[in-house]
Amino acid sequence: MKKTMTFPILLFVMLGTIRTSAQEKMYQESYLFDDVEAYLYSPDQERKKSRKFFVALKELAKKQNSTALFYLGMLQKEGLGTKQSFKKSLRSFKKSYELGNLEAAYCVGYYYLKGFGDVPQDYARAYRWFKKSESPMGRHWMAKMQFLGLGRKPNKAKALKMLRSNEIENSKVLLEQYETAQPPTGEAELFHALFEESPIRGMHELSNLHDVPDIQMLDGTWEGGYFELDWAKEKVLRTLPITLDLTKANGINESLGAKIKIADSISIDTGTYSSGALRFGNLTVPIRKQYTDYLDFTHLMTEIRGFELRICPYNGENLLIGRVNAHHPIWKERANPIIVVLKKKVSVSEAARTAFDEQAADFIRIYPNPVPDHCLINFELPHGAHVKVQMTNYYNTAPYHSVLFNGYREKGEHTIEVRKLPSRPGTYTLSIEYDGKIENKLIIKQ
Repeated sequence: MKKTMTFPILLFVMLGTIRTSAQEKMYQESYLFDDVEAYLYSPDQERKKSRKFFVALKELAKKQNSTALFYLGMLQKEGLGTKQSFKKSLRSFKKSYELGNLEAAYCVGYYYLKGFGDVPQDYARAYRWFKKSESPMGRHWMAKMQFLGLGRKPNKAKALKMLRSNEIENSKVLLEQYETAQPPTGEAELFHALFEESPIRGMHELSNLHDVPDIQMLDGTWEGGYFELDWAKEKVLRTLPITLDLTKANGINESLGAKIKIADSISIDTGTYSSGALRFGNLTVPIRKQYTDYLDFTHLMTEIRGFELRICPYNGENLLIGRVNAHHPIWKERANPIIVVLKKKVSVSEAARTAFDEQAADFIRIYPNPVPDHCLINFELPHGAHVKVQMTNYYNTAPYHSVLFNGYREKGEHTIEVRKLPSRPGTYTLSIEYDGKIENKLIIKQ
């Protein structure tokens, strides 16, 4: 009798032990995933701990664990415990989705939306993967793509319908803004004037712009537009005013002090300049968001790491075109593609203003005269006209001719700063031509 009872009891104990072991294993995996989730957003990340998490997740991923694959993709994305690889991360997310993890589908869509690293940017794929995720955040981003016209024609009505049916708070906050706004037109006339083909992408890639400004030219105040593009570089999402004050540091080669103002935010840093590349180490600007998903999240900290600058002749003047390298520290990802188009602000000192007043009877007013290495030319137009400013040598002993400005100017007073002057001292004729008239003035070059 005792023998007949022994086997069922042992079997019961064994099954209970197996069940307990399986439960403990599930608990251990659950704790691992919770720990990794917290670690991803922790400021205290260590190489040894990152590697430990990566190895543990990789072992589980080999056993076709969808959650382990999802978090493995997150570590590969951030470069924690392994070399950063967006391509490997994408593969992990896709495999996680195939095993049933819908959240991974949202991550795949996000990769294609922005085109991280070596992952190609593709709006059509992004939209499909957001739809596959069946997640509220996927639907939230689908609504954004509909409103902004990313990879499709802007459709405000469809975007609003999606947001109204989405239960998350992000969509409710965004809905209030979209209801009173219009989708961006994506147009920028200046871009089309400068680039006939693919104007926006061409501007961002600095196509056909080979003239690199020297550091002396950059010294001064530049004003213009900060153009935030979509990720495919097909349209302008918004334009913000920007002022860039650059000051050459005395005694320090290729160093520029910078004060940057974008909309209502200001930041200051010192950058290094070489061959068109202006680099910063700590230039972070809180830029107001175009649309926000959170009521108390109105500005996004943007780390401007540098500008790639070129000179672009336009309407008789030299514009400064810059491709911006910017990142968002809070998201650990690069910002939208950004272009700046800047025009140098002419600074008129009290001494120059006094000199112009003393020459009030003349159409052309010069400061200083005699001229050292640069000068200011001041004149006033009775109405808008095409203006051509030229300089020729007076005695013709050594032929010299230079067009200093050739473009349209509105009615009113204008001041042009001229830095490209003849190196040879002597007397020169400065002429301004407009409406078939020519005004002349002699200047002396020191």
